Amino acid sequence: MKTITSTEARQSFSSVLLSVSAEPVAILKQDKEIAVILSPDRYKELKKLEDILYGKAAQLAIEEGFASQQESEDLLNMI
Repeated sequence: MKTITSTEARQSFSSVLLSVSAEPVAILKQDKEIAVILSPDRYKELKKLEDILYGKAAQLAIEEGFASQQESEDLLNMI
């Protein structure tokens, strides 16, 4: 992942936007990561993985008796 300062991001924003197609770009302010810019395709991939993870966690909670099927569905619908 490429890392740049917030000043660099402001000064060359169009260049940053071009860079995110190849890899995410982390933005630093005072040596702390404050944001990450990534392509829409990568964002969709991550959201899909997140949905799968939540689904598996709900399934496990049901199997182990921590939540009912309805409680799990309600929680997933809230997310």
